[in-house]
Amino acid sequence: MKKSGIFIASILLLGVIMRATFTTIPVVLDDVANTFGLPVSQLGILTTLPLLTFAVVSPMTNGIMRKFGLERTLLVALLLVFVGSWVRVFSASWLIIGTLLVGAGIAFVNVLLPAALVKFVPTKVGAYTGLYSTVMTFMTAFFQIIAVPITKAYDWQTLVLFLTVVVFLAWLTWFLHTRINGGAMADATTTTAETPAKVNPWRNKYAWAYLVMAGIQSAGFYTTIAWVPTIAQKTGLTGTEAGWVIGFLSLVGIPVSMIVPARLAKSTYKFRLKLVTTGTVAWLIAILMMFNTHAGLIWWLIITALVGFGGTIVFMYMVTSYASRTRNHMESSALSSMAQTGGYLIAAGAPWLYGVIYAQHHSWFWQTVVMAIAVIAFTVIMWLSEREETVFE
Repeated sequence: MKKSGIFIASILLLGVIMRATFTTIPVVLDDVANTFGLPVSQLGILTTLPLLTFAVVSPMTNGIMRKFGLERTLLVALLLVFVGSWVRVFSASWLIIGTLLVGAGIAFVNVLLPAALVKFVPTKVGAYTGLYSTVMTFMTAFFQIIAVPITKAYDWQTLVLFLTVVVFLAWLTWFLHTRINGGAMADATTTTAETPAKVNPWRNKYAWAYLVMAGIQSAGFYTTIAWVPTIAQKTGLTGTEAGWVIGFLSLVGIPVSMIVPARLAKSTYKFRLKLVTTGTVAWLIAILMMFNTHAGLIWWLIITALVGFGGTIVFMYMVTSYASRTRNHMESSALSSMAQTGGYLIAAGAPWLYGVIYAQHHSWFWQTVVMAIAVIAFTVIMWLSEREETVFE
C-alpha cells in the first residue's frame, strides 16, 4: 500500500460503527417511543431486526464481492449504513427502514472486513483483527454510556446524527483508501487467471463446523446480553447493579480483544486448542454459576467476568479464523459469509426462545442447561475442525 495510515484509520472507524450503529438506540428506547407515540414493546424489534438482516444478507455478500470487487462492495455497503442511519430520525416507518438498511450494510462489513485484512495486510491479520475488535468493543460501550446524557441534553435524534457523522467518516476514509492505494482499480482490472478459484463452502464439512460454532457463539453472547440483567435482578440485584454487571462484561473483554487475535493468528493449532478450550471452560463455569437463584452482586460480577474473558476468546477465535484458516480473501469472504449467515440466524432466535420459555415456566433452568450443552458442543466441534491447516484444501 502507498499509504497505510488511511487504511488504519478506515479499519478503526469500521470498528466503531460495526455494533454502535444498532446497539445504541435501544438504550434510549423510551425517548424514541415517546417521540413517535408508540409503546416501547413495539420497538423491541429494533434489536432483532439487524440480526435477522445479517442472516438474510450475509449469503449474498460473497457473490456480490466477486462481481464488483471487495473495495467497491464495501464502499456501497457503508453508503447503505450512512443513509439508513440518517433516515431513522424522520418517522417510525423510516426508523424501521433505516434499521434494515443499517443491518444490511453492516452485514457486508462483518463478512468483508476479515477478507480485506487478508488482502491488504496478510502478515498482520491478527494485529489488525485485535485493533478493530478492541475499538468495536470499547466504542459500543462508549456510545451506550453517552446515549442517555446526549439525549437528555438535546434529544435522541442528535445522538443518531452523531452516529451518522461517524459512519460518513468511515465511508470517507475507505473511499480515500481505494483511491490512494489503488484498491478499486486493482479489483476492476484483475484478470481471470489471477482471480483465486471459486470455492463452495456449503459443500465443505469444516465450513459447516464454523457455521455451527458461529451460531453457538452468537446465540450465547446475545442471549447473555439480553437476559443476564433480568435474571440478576430476579436473584436480588437492583436495576443499577444489573447495569454494572453487564457493563463489566464489556470491560473484561477489552484487554482480551487487544491481546488474543495476534497470538491466535501466529500460533500453532495446539496453542489454539488450548487457548480456546480455556475460554470455553471459563464460559461454561459462568453458565453453571447462573443456577444460583440467590446470587449477590459479587457473584454476578464473577459470572460476567468469566463470560467476558471466555466469550471474547471464543469470538476472537472465530473472526481470526475467517482470515488465518483461509488462503486468500475470496476464501475468507466465502467462509465468513456462510458462517455468519447461520450464526446470526440462530442468534436472532435464541434470546427470543429463551424469553418464551422463561415466560411459560418463570425459570431459567432448562434454557441455561441448553446453553451449557452448547458451549461443550462448541469445544468438541472446534477440536475436530482444527484437524486441517486450512478450511479449503
